[in-house]
Amino acid sequence: MKDFSKTHPQAFGFAVTFAGVAFFFPDALVIRMAQIDTMTFAVWRGIFAGVVTLIGLALFVPATFRDWRSLFTSPALAIMLLQGIGSLLFLGSIGHTTAANALLILAAAPFLAALIAALTLGEKVSRATWAAIVAVFAGVAIIASGSLQSGGIFGDALALGNALTIALYYVVLRAAPNRNLLLPIAFGYFLTSLLALPFAPLTEPTLQQWALMALSGGVILSGGVALLMIGPRYLPAAEVTLITMLEIVVGPLLVWWVLGETPARASLIGGAVILLAIITHAAIRLRSGASKS
Repeated sequence: MKDFSKTHPQAFGFAVTFAGVAFFFPDALVIRMAQIDTMTFAVWRGIFAGVVTLIGLALFVPATFRDWRSLFTSPALAIMLLQGIGSLLFLGSIGHTTAANALLILAAAPFLAALIAALTLGEKVSRATWAAIVAVFAGVAIIASGSLQSGGIFGDALALGNALTIALYYVVLRAAPNRNLLLPIAFGYFLTSLLALPFAPLTEPTLQQWALMALSGGVILSGGVALLMIGPRYLPAAEVTLITMLEIVVGPLLVWWVLGETPARASLIGGAVILLAIITHAAIRLRSGASKS
């Protein structure tokens, strides 16, 4: 039987990337539904994600543990740190602003990554990307202007900080494309727990809260990240950006539909600017790629 990833690499990449993004669709909703202190959620989410990832590696990629010394390389340590801090910032943003704001602001991550890669790796930034960067940050500014009135500006700042950690994460992966970084990612989950622990009251969760934290960490986070480490290797960056955009659209819609959390007008306007910029940029990149093939 032929390897589908080799005979149809683009279709395989699309399927795996879409599956990885789909894992994250209900994440904001699950966090909201738990109705528990954010830092307590962070502690248990990190533990569930780390344990499940280590078990998955032991069952399916046991050779990963033989190369444990790779945990002390620069890319692995960077991924560990960024994963640990990024998860904390994401949960903090969900706790201090609307789900729409927290997710829409994450759309800045690929464009921050382009800027950082230009500065650190010498990659060129096209005019289309520069235009998209300006438009995306204009959208973020519009969202933040609404939060100044509603009191959610701190959560927006945490979301922007999370976008920065994701951008740095992308750049590290780009600088070390052939490394298996799932082991350091697993320890990054545990780092999130350690960082959150001093600030967590650790009240006794209910059975429903335990189930939601296990779902968020042990299924959504660990499964989604594992798939997103594989899929984008087979797709152009523009296609990956378009697929990942689905999370920032579907996530807030689920929260609105189930919990009635309606985005503010500024969030809708800023989000529309961001989405238009992403779609336009991806379309230009895809057309450029097609003309070269």
